[in-house]
This record gives sequence, C-alpha cells and structure tokens, in this order.
Amino acid sequence: MLVSNSGIARATGGADVAVTAAWVGKGTPRAAVGQTITYTITLTNLGPDASSGTYLVATNPDAFNLVSMTCSVPAFCSSPGEALASGASVTATIVDVVCCFPAGATRINSAGASVVTADDPNLDNNVALVRTKIVGPHGFFFP
Repeated sequence: MLVSNSGIARATGGADVAVTAAWVGKGTPRAAVGQTITYTITLTNLGPDASSGTYLVATNPDAFNLVSMTCSVPAFCSSPGEALASGASVTATIVDVVCCFPAGATRINSAGASVVTADDPNLDNNVALVRTKIVGPHGFFFP
C-alpha cells in the first residue's frame, strides 16, 4: 500500500524482522583459545505482515569457528528460508570455538547472527552481535 504525505508517496506495511543475541554464560562474555562459546539468537517478526524467504546467518569473526547453528524451526537456519508470521519468533543456538588470537591490537570480537529476508523495510535491527573478550594463555585479558 502507498500512503501520500505532503505529496510524497511511501510504502507502508511489510514485515519488520528483528534479531537479538545473548551470550550463554555467567559474567562478561569471554573465552580462551580452544574453548567453545554459545549464543542464543531470537528472530521476531514485528509485523505488520508475514515475512517471506527469511533465514538466519551466523556472523563469526576470524578468531571464531562455527561449530553449529540449530534453529527451533530448522527451515530458518538455511536458504531459501521460510515465511514468519507477524508476531511469531524463532530461536537459534550458535556454538563457536575460539580458534586463535585475532590479529591486531584488539582482543574483543563480536559474534552473533544476521537475518536475510525478502521484504523488510527496516534493516536497522537485522544484525545482533555479542562482544566477546579473548583471554590470554595465562588468564589475562588482552586490551
């Protein structure tokens, strides 16, 4: 549907899908080389319409290797995705392993997920990341 506001036509409706990410663990998200880390991802359709071709993609920095991504509805873990009704949610669990120390000065990496969908007019809430500190070999945090 098109709505006119001061002579300017703009589209309304569509599906606004949003992604949130949370670290599964206690305290500050952190891990050492060789440790696994787990994130929970929630994908929600804020509406007003159903989405189409919607699926999650794990987002991993170079220092993390994806071990697994499991969705409560498997069709949302791979292309071509699925339709997500307005107001509906899907959860996913992402497990990564810290493979190495990242290059450069920073030892804080962000991992999580992004959503791909065919008809989302609001892309501002389509990526969710958790900042995770990489712990040094003797238990020290790198800056």
